[in-house]
Amino acid sequence: ARGRKYLGEPEPDAMKFGQKLLQMRIPDWAQFYIDYQELKYILKSHLSNPEHSEGEEDEEKGPRPKAEVPDLKVKNLSGMQKCGKNQPLRDLGAMSQAFFTMLEDEINVAEAFYKTQLQSIQAQLNKAKIIYHNINDNNTQQPARIKALNALAHHLIHDIQMLVSFVELNRIAVRKITKKYSKRTKQPVEKTVVREVERLRTFMHALDLYRLRDEAEQFLMKQSKFAYRHAYTAVV
Repeated sequence: ARGRKYLGEPEPDAMKFGQKLLQMRIPDWAQFYIDYQELKYILKSHLSNPEHSEGEEDEEKGPRPKAEVPDLKVKNLSGMQKCGKNQPLRDLGAMSQAFFTMLEDEINVAEAFYKTQLQSIQAQLNKAKIIYHNINDNNTQQPARIKALNALAHHLIHDIQMLVSFVELNRIAVRKITKKYSKRTKQPVEKTVVREVERLRTFMHALDLYRLRDEAEQFLMKQSKFAYRHAYTAVV
């Protein structure tokens, strides 16, 4: 279940980021963050098997099978096995499929939300610019509209800052959880997975967001000067 708290003895370093994620995430957006705790629980479920601890081989069956690393493209992986407290995934292949299937689903949720928010902010900024030009082209004093526009510009900056925080936390979550997978399974797939996610999911670089932030900050500066000039004119 999305957002379920981790059950078990947490590792200090993992718990540190897990708690940070819970504390820093935006409450109204909680369901759109990558569920780091649940992914961590899937990894923990594999290690709970005493017969297959890290680095060991089964004398009867031979070496552990090497798990395949999905390419993380948008697709439906069959046979996803949900992991719960009473359903440990003790087979590396089954655990890996459950882990990467869920990771992909979580990444896609974050990506879709990021794009939706980005489009919404861009639309609001475009609307603010239209209002600005309409007021600027009108010679009559419109203090109420100028004040409302100034508030809208500051609100846009606030929304952008929240979205920046969202993408940065999710970016760290992807890197940390894949690093944890590599460490616990002794399969060095972290860099490969992160590169693929960066290639296919825009929130990992968020270049459009940072460009939009620059655009919004420039607009706020211009709008603030405009509001100050009209306030000064009204007083004089």
